Formats: sequence, C-alpha cells, structure tokens
Amino acid sequence: MARLGWFVRFMFWVGVVIDGVAAAALLAPADSPIRGLAYPGVLGSNVDYADGTRSAFPLMLGWTLLLAWGARRPIERRMLLPLTVPVVGGFMAVEFLDIHLGHAALAGTVPTFMLQSLLVAGLSVAYMAAGRLAAGEGQAAAG
Repeated sequence: MARLGWFVRFMFWVGVVIDGVAAAALLAPADSPIRGLAYPGVLGSNVDYADGTRSAFPLMLGWTLLLAWGARRPIERRMLLPLTVPVVGGFMAVEFLDIHLGHAALAGTVPTFMLQSLLVAGLSVAYMAAGRLAAGEGQAAAG
C-alpha cells in the first residue's frame, strides 16, 4: 500500500513540474528555447497567434499551485487528479485545432501529445490508487 501512496504523490508532483515548465514557457521571450514547450509545433509565421495564448499563464500557474497543494495530502485531495484530466484534454483539443487551422505542424506537436497522453493515463491510475487507499483507510478506521 505504501507504493500506491508514493505513486499518487509522485503523479501530483509530475503535474506540478509539467505545469510549472509550461507556465514559464508561456511567458518566455520569442527567442527563448523554452518557448517551444508552450507552443508545440507553432509555425514561425504564427508568432502573433502564439503571443495571444499567453493569457493561459494564470491558469497554468494556478493549476501548478493547486497540484502542489494536493501533493501535500494526496489521498484526501485526490479529486484534483480527475479534474486535471479535462484541463490537459482541453490543451490537447486546442493543439489539434491549431493543426487543423494551420497554426501548427503535426510533427512538432507529437512529443507534446505523447507527454499529455501519458500524463492523463498516470493521473487516472493515481486517482484509482488513491481511491483504493482511501477505502482501506476507511475500513481500518471502522474496524
């Protein structure tokens, strides 16, 4: 059971790191190498479009802090895990739309899609593990 608890906490911190890097990338100057992390596959001709997405910074920063808070008591705050899935899914949907509209190239977004897919899978497994741990704690308290 200790391994499950470690995994749940680990997935919270994975989310913190990924969101933190993405938040920093959203504010990065145009010539910064980290900028590409926030704008995967965005074509050079669409820099103005990418600049317009900086408004996502408060969301990324806020969600980073929320996940860090959740990592402090991961079993009690496990509901943050499934709530993070639609946020990641929303970013994926926007990236697909960017490709469809010609703002981004598919080849440039593949690594990001893979990372996001792994994150969604990990968060989902961590949520199920946290539920098992919570049920076990409830049974132990009742018994």
